[in-house]
Amino acid sequence: MRGREIIVWRYPKRIWQEDPFAMMVLTQVNFEVFGYLHGVNFIQHAKEIADRLGVRGWIRITRYGTAMGQIQGEKDRVEEMALWLRHTGSPGCRIEFVAYQNWKVIDGFEYRKFNARV
Repeated sequence: MRGREIIVWRYPKRIWQEDPFAMMVLTQVNFEVFGYLHGVNFIQHAKEIADRLGVRGWIRITRYGTAMGQIQGEKDRVEEMALWLRHTGSPGCRIEFVAYQNWKVIDGFEYRKFNARV
């Protein structure tokens, strides 16, 4: 069967899988989430997702009804957490807008884990 070819798609290896000594880029971002967040366990869901992704930082509900905080971790994981905050959120919440500030590369972690502050 000369006319047919079998194409095998393979995902490229990530740098950190190829070279264990490759530098991982640590980033940090401050955020504030606007929308309907009360009564839907937004903080608890955010903490669960952050723990699953392995990012560090904090989150709290402000007196104005927004959620604000800071995320630290590997660049890809911080971006994934930022996307969760913007597009998914907890079940039942309505996210109107997320403001991200001070995206920067950091040398090390300031927090041990992701905390929900009161």
